[in-house]
Amino acid sequence: MMNYRMQVCSNAMYQEQYMTFVLENHVKLPTPHPLLFTLGFTPFPLLLEEECFISLDAYQEVVGAWSYLYGTAEDAYYNTDVIQIQSIIFSPKYRKTKMFTHALQHLVEHIDQSGRGIKEVRFWIASEPSLQRLCSKLAKKTSTLATPQGLIEEYRVPFQQLYHYAMNLHSKQHAIQGQQ
Repeated sequence: MMNYRMQVCSNAMYQEQYMTFVLENHVKLPTPHPLLFTLGFTPFPLLLEEECFISLDAYQEVVGAWSYLYGTAEDAYYNTDVIQIQSIIFSPKYRKTKMFTHALQHLVEHIDQSGRGIKEVRFWIASEPSLQRLCSKLAKKTSTLATPQGLIEEYRVPFQQLYHYAMNLHSKQHAIQGQQ
């Protein structure tokens, strides 16, 4: 069993760890924008005082980072009942573990406890079969966009649906652990 904990980046130390990890582990994703423009968006959640999270291993090393913004670019970020996932990055060692599930549960609990009345969650992925399989369990694909680097797909899910999905995973994990 891998030991790690989720942490909201609520102070300068955690925010610096978030930025360092994201920049060191940036995966070249197909986006409709040049790399420098895309990297310019990396600090947005920090600059706009939005939410950023990290996962720390037993040695307090960052092994994952994710963030979101309230609103979307096409609505000039005024549609604050929508959350757009900005990034989700895990160290290679943790990519095929339950960390994603735990991060998802942490994320939906945090959003729910914020009391901001979030109605929808949106995110973009590279058009790859393994990501499509995962994301189709969570959300509905709403569009595909061709970029110079390849195809990307937008997914959307009502927040309450995502919340119930994540909490059902949590219940199943506890049931399995109780049987062992």
